Amino acid sequence: MLPLFYRTLPFLKVMGPFENYKAAESVARTLKQYRGWSPLQAAAFQAGMEKKPDGRWGSKFAIAARNGVFHDTLHRAGLTSKLAVPTLLLLPQAGLNRADWQLKPYRTHLPNLKIQTIPGNHWPHLVEPEGFNQSVANYLGG
Repeated sequence: MLPLFYRTLPFLKVMGPFENYKAAESVARTLKQYRGWSPLQAAAFQAGMEKKPDGRWGSKFAIAARNGVFHDTLHRAGLTSKLAVPTLLLLPQAGLNRADWQLKPYRTHLPNLKIQTIPGNHWPHLVEPEGFNQSVANYLGG
């Protein structure tokens, strides 16, 4: 299943290794979550990268952790009982994780769920930060 993720999840392209930081940034700038390359996007990318012991650059997200996340996602149910806590699900207009079968566990197990569609893609906090932040602030009463 991991090869499927590599073909469909573009952020994995910045795992590395890269010969230098500039090469890593060059790849990042082609990805949807960094479209526009704002100062926020540049800072988020830079914070997630590190120089490796061999002098090359790559993501701080360890390969073992990445593989573990994918394994858990595929083999464990995330929500298994009702949670009454008020919950806001910000659903971007484009991107991943918007299909009915993906939203069913939220609708089933979160009786106080509010779903709000916002501009952007799978990375709305990077590509449409103002709309994302305003939605959160409005939900929290600010």
